[in-house]
Amino acid sequence: MNEMATKTERRRPDIFTDPEAHTDSTRDAIHHALLPLDRAASEMEFKWGCERLPSLVSPATAALFGSAKAKLDAAIQVNDPQEVVRRAAVMIKGWAKMDLEATERGHKALSPDIWCCVTSTGFNVAIARSNADAIKSIRTDDRMEGVAVYSLDEIGRILEAESYRLLDTVKKTFPEAKVMKTRKKKAPTPLSDDGVPF
Repeated sequence: MNEMATKTERRRPDIFTDPEAHTDSTRDAIHHALLPLDRAASEMEFKWGCERLPSLVSPATAALFGSAKAKLDAAIQVNDPQEVVRRAAVMIKGWAKMDLEATERGHKALSPDIWCCVTSTGFNVAIARSNADAIKSIRTDDRMEGVAVYSLDEIGRILEAESYRLLDTVKKTFPEAKVMKTRKKKAPTPLSDDGVPF
């Protein structure tokens, strides 16, 4: 799990890609128990920025949150659905506590024109409504330090590229489909010139 979002790198049990997991009630229970936590974490990322909220609260609160996260990770590792349910509920309360404490300390949430996300693999990204909003946030908002900020226009240009045409077709054909995982393209193996006389 990544530090901020506490989203696990997991896939929903699927009958086609993983038939054994599809019939595994323990894995399915854990997957569904974590969905409310993922939602709470995403809402806090959108509000406060990527991996930022724990730094805005007292060390004691941040330590309690880190401890709760470690206990949730351990419950997931040992496939204990009842403990995952309990620990996920504690984490949701932890997010709410940090949100309240950061607000009481006078910290400001992100502009409504900037949205942040941390993926399950820990990749940080911020989305701005416009190119101007993206530039302004990079220049004036220290919360964006070390975070890639893309405008909606840039995202549109990326997705219209030839390499994403298949993704576009899938999304149009199956409107409710979600991108769950991507793979890097392997570099082609260089040809050997052994035995070539020139």
